[in-house]
Amino acid sequence: MATTLYRCKTPTNLLCPCGRVARRLGYAGIPYEEVRVRVLKRDRPEVDALTGQRWVPALVHGDEVIHDSKRIIQYVEGLEPAPRAADGTGRPGRPEEVG
Repeated sequence: MATTLYRCKTPTNLLCPCGRVARRLGYAGIPYEEVRVRVLKRDRPEVDALTGQRWVPALVHGDEVIHDSKRIIQYVEGLEPAPRAADGTGRPGRPEEVG
């Protein structure tokens, strides 16, 4: 399934909501195409056409279009299988505690 992340031109994944989404996609192992949009909101017609607004990040995953970093992260978390504890009990653990 094709996944595209529309994000700002911030050169790092540490300082902005767009980077937070990019990190979450990477952590989830979801391959995606990245489209860096212009800085000025008025110059983002592609984002406006997808979401009806010009804010980023915006994620296109198959037929789903999601905007707002918190909503995108919730959506991505819903795609992942629940983590299992290292002892096999099925209780979720933090990623650094698992296996």
